[in-house]
Amino acid sequence: MLPFYLAANVVSAPLTLLFFRTAHPFYVMSLLTLIEAIVLGYSTYIAIRPASALASPVFVAFNLTLGVCWATLPVVVFPHGSGHEQTLVAGVIVALIATSLSVSPVILGTVALASAIIAGCTIALLKAWHVHPHLLYPVLLTELAIYAGFILGLGWAVYVLLTRYMLASLDLAEQTNIVRLMLRRSDQSVGEWVWETTSDGRLNGPVAGLEDILQLSGTLEGRQFLQELAGNAPVSSQWLHLAQCMKSRLFFRDLAIPLTRNGKECVLSLTGHPLFENEEFIGYRGIGANITTGYEEDRRASFRATHDGLTGLPNRYAYEDALRAALMALSMEREAFALIAIDLDGFKAINDSMGHVGGDFALTEISRRLTTCLTGEDALFRIGGDEMILIHRRATVDSAILLAGTMLSLVSEPLTIAETVIRPSTSIGIALAPLAGSSESGLQEAADLALYEAKRLGGNRFRVFEPSYRTVADSRRDLIRDLREAVRDQYFTLQYQPVVNAQTRQLVGFEALARWTHPVLGPISPDRFIRLAEEAGLMHELGSSLLRQACLTAVRWPEPLWVSVNISVEQLYHRNFIATLKNNLEQTMLPPSRLQLEVTETIFMEADATTYGVLQSLQALGVDVVLDDFGKGYSSLGYLRFFPFSKIKLDASFVRDMLSDPRSAAIVSSVIALAVDLGVAVTAEGVETTEYFERLRDKGCTETQGYLFGRPMKQQNASCLVEMLTRKESFIMDSASTALATNMI
Repeated sequence: MLPFYLAANVVSAPLTLLFFRTAHPFYVMSLLTLIEAIVLGYSTYIAIRPASALASPVFVAFNLTLGVCWATLPVVVFPHGSGHEQTLVAGVIVALIATSLSVSPVILGTVALASAIIAGCTIALLKAWHVHPHLLYPVLLTELAIYAGFILGLGWAVYVLLTRYMLASLDLAEQTNIVRLMLRRSDQSVGEWVWETTSDGRLNGPVAGLEDILQLSGTLEGRQFLQELAGNAPVSSQWLHLAQCMKSRLFFRDLAIPLTRNGKECVLSLTGHPLFENEEFIGYRGIGANITTGYEEDRRASFRATHDGLTGLPNRYAYEDALRAALMALSMEREAFALIAIDLDGFKAINDSMGHVGGDFALTEISRRLTTCLTGEDALFRIGGDEMILIHRRATVDSAILLAGTMLSLVSEPLTIAETVIRPSTSIGIALAPLAGSSESGLQEAADLALYEAKRLGGNRFRVFEPSYRTVADSRRDLIRDLREAVRDQYFTLQYQPVVNAQTRQLVGFEALARWTHPVLGPISPDRFIRLAEEAGLMHELGSSLLRQACLTAVRWPEPLWVSVNISVEQLYHRNFIATLKNNLEQTMLPPSRLQLEVTETIFMEADATTYGVLQSLQALGVDVVLDDFGKGYSSLGYLRFFPFSKIKLDASFVRDMLSDPRSAAIVSSVIALAVDLGVAVTAEGVETTEYFERLRDKGCTETQGYLFGRPMKQQNASCLVEMLTRKESFIMDSASTALATNMI
């Protein structure tokens, strides 16, 4: 209705006011100019900045200003006007008050416009009564009050009804989407079939697709659904989950159920939704499909995504999932476990003296030795570099100590690398749950503290976490002191991981990743030293130094290659952050358009006007603001409404599971589609194989980042990669270029 509302004011102003130009020439031209300027100016503002113009405060202010302008018309003309003039004024005013209903979706706009005009009419009638005392004017005042109450009440009613209608429409759309997610339409062309049961679990009608899979000569109608499957399905976690869901009348989706029939194996995908009528359970309805084809391939791809390519051990992603599962078993079944952190002693010296090939061989052999110590329920993970971690299930203090001693003994056996015999050693930190903690961060910290104590004592030993280690406030203070010195002396470096356009395969930029190698502890994980820097109030100084490094590196690259830098909450909120950023850009001469700053949604945990002010300042400066780890945290979708991010980065946890988990695949597709609708680029992290890259490219992903294109690399190696790729049209994933990018560490 807004275009018609604005047009009505633009047209009615000259038609009405020019009628009074003889009696009130100066007033008429002034008011006409003012109304036209206000309406046309506001229309232009809508065209340029619609979000700001249609914000409630601005919209209300516009209506109040317009209402005050029109309110002067009856005050000036009506008391002394002729009968024709008074009739015209009354007609126009009534029409304008009625027009205020068109903006009732913003009820304060209706109130502002109508109230201002009604107030002007009241003043005009009082003045007219004073000039010509007559009973007509009190009657008109009474009717005006009734009409005003009717208009404002009707506006409120329209606002309430429209709001309810919109909420109902959104709710209906949401429910429709949920139903579509739960029960996709049956499509025989893709091998799906519909099944339905009665309240006692018997199939309500034949299911031709399932009958063909089970190779039945008769129909399944009337047979128990679970019993028919149980006769062919070996016990598995998915089967138990299916049985529990149907017993508890819960929704389930895309459960992969393995079946064995006449010596042949197949896998079914089952989705089901409980049906209720008058709150009474009447059965299940769902869909099924034979997903045997491609299931093994997807499972192998998922294995590659969750396992380390060098040692074959599960990687950090798998570790995070396993730790959460162990904590869940701890809370539900009181099943204790131990978290055992393992770090090789002097691994950097092995790498330096034997080369990366020798270091890789040592890591592979040591991980093999450690694996031989494990029982059936233990799991060993490589989480980066020479860091490994072991989850020891059903642990006691004695069993954890025995296991650690065995690992120390096996690792210390002589190892021959290129005809050179070395005797490797390792340090081990043990944290038992729930004694040392019952949360991911608490247990990890406890294991790290025990490991640090083992290294502090010289390595080649283990330590079990003790509560007194919390006083490692001492060691933490030492580390913070070293951190402060490292920041002062600029010992921090940056490594760069390439980002590739998913559609053209061209290199578009790099993400800069901070690194710190402690003289005693060796490489410190970024999560750890960033957290310590924030606690010590060093984040602004450290961040400024790293940002300057990144700008100096990027300015040497050919345009339009950009560099992306992560910004912490404390750094963003520092009072000098914007000024420091401007200074770095000016001194390094890097165009702001070639710098991207990545923020996580934690900045919105306690967001206020300052947060959005800083982000808008960055945008005004020409720097792109990227929302990192999208979907991983709290309420990512909500923040896209309040700030126009130039890019969102899809968290790697969704990408790595997209081939094996339909839900993760659906999330990836939805995020990419959302980004397209919003006109926002989307970067998928954690792309490690061509299967993932091709699937993401087909879905319309904008950019990809991961080990497939290169691990984080030093500045000179990144420059070499840029120089190499300038001689190619695209980032072609042949053996040569992939090997170069992967080995540049």
